[in-house]
Amino acid sequence: MTERNVVFLVADGGMEQMLRGFFGRGQAHSRLNCAPFTHEIIISPTKDPGVYNTARELLRPYELTESHAVVMVDAAWEGSPGADTIRETIEAQLDGAWKNFAVIVLDPELEVWFWRDSPELGRVLNIPAQYRGKPMRELLPSMGPSAWPAGQAKPTDPKEALMYLRKSRQYRADKSNAVFRRVAELSFKGCTDPAFKRLLSTLQTWFPPEYAS
Repeated sequence: MTERNVVFLVADGGMEQMLRGFFGRGQAHSRLNCAPFTHEIIISPTKDPGVYNTARELLRPYELTESHAVVMVDAAWEGSPGADTIRETIEAQLDGAWKNFAVIVLDPELEVWFWRDSPELGRVLNIPAQYRGKPMRELLPSMGPSAWPAGQAKPTDPKEALMYLRKSRQYRADKSNAVFRRVAELSFKGCTDPAFKRLLSTLQTWFPPEYAS
């Protein structure tokens, strides 16, 4: 059994690219403050509902060869029972089959990990206006779900805000999943999202930095 390999089961290509951004750079473990580990990524063919309903089956081929599994799924999708039920249901599926596992529910969706008030997002999204250092929140509407009100760490609806920039004829933001990889390559210091902190603490617990050799 591979002791320092993690199998990631994710709901879509955006999550896959986000993980590749976190782990793809040299000395990635140093950024994560943990010991080195290897990983594999499985994408559910039926998106979030498939992860919710069949996580155990999708991970079954790895149960006898790998020791760690992480399941990543959005909280918001049609028919979703909510973040708490999603987490509890998947944990019940994996309990007994995996000694080391974690269920990471992104609430509401992956885009919550995307946003930060930094002009670096202009490069990530290929928005020329951002190259001149204009605050990202000023590119969004002043009202509505895509707005980024003063005092908030992220837009009101992170997914709607990203869709706004992608649909805008003025900004024409990159529509590919590669934007998630590029944003993950940026510094994530100060990120307070509970799901991200859970992922980070899980990896640090499994692979403590003192065992880096």
